[in-house]
Amino acid sequence: QLESTSDKVSANKLNGLSNYFFFTPVNGVVTTSYNIREEHFGTDIAAKENELIKATLDGTVIFAGYTTDDGYVVQIQHNNNLTSVYKHQLSITKKTGDYVKAGEPIGVVGNTGENSNGPHLHFEIWYNGFAINPQDYVVF
Repeated sequence: QLESTSDKVSANKLNGLSNYFFFTPVNGVVTTSYNIREEHFGTDIAAKENELIKATLDGTVIFAGYTTDDGYVVQIQHNNNLTSVYKHQLSITKKTGDYVKAGEPIGVVGNTGENSNGPHLHFEIWYNGFAINPQDYVVF
């Protein structure tokens, strides 16, 4: 029985996730790292407004829309119970149901939503229902 999220994340690493090649979603500077204690379930990457955001893996868009907190958001379902989430976009170029390839543009960097404080991408990876640290798998 796994007792903590960090144990679950460690167990997930053993399940072959490191065999995936994750495409870097945007070029920029990491300003805030994943921190489960602070409920920051992703990595913030400061980038120029209008910089293209790209899908990290092949998959199907399961959400593409606007939320008050996170602005324009795209969520992509990948194989192996992996999901990636891209928040605070200025605009999105995909709709729910679209199939995307790794490296394909899905939107552009923006500063939308009440939780945003400057042009950046908030990027999350979820595996088997748990947020994992994108910096363990993606080079920013």
